[in-house]
Amino acid sequence: MTEERRQCPAFTMEEWIQQEDPHKDDPNHCRPCRLGVTANWYFTELKEKGHQDLADSIEKIASSEEEPDVPLTLCKEFDRIKDVVEEPLRERLKDFDCATQAFNPEDVVEDSTTAASKSRKEGT
Repeated sequence: MTEERRQCPAFTMEEWIQQEDPHKDDPNHCRPCRLGVTANWYFTELKEKGHQDLADSIEKIASSEEEPDVPLTLCKEFDRIKDVVEEPLRERLKDFDCATQAFNPEDVVEDSTTAASKSRKEGT
């Protein structure tokens, strides 16, 4: 698990958001569409750990209507925050990045299809 932790996330959030998005036309699963969940994770974790100023910066960017490129700005802020917080929190935030980057919508569809099929077989 230690080796996996060093490799994940594979990219900074800024690098990740700028890569070609295979789901760019999917309003539910495109990379920018998924950042709301990540921003919420960051906001909650930062607030709980006493970093209200950093949580506020996430909220301000996420709710900005004037910022021309909110996803990129948000990802840059995620990366900046990891540079300034203490180590245990930094690792937790990297876990959020990893979950965000590793999310594959096909896995969710496949899992829900499998669950539905299993329910029908069991008669529930």
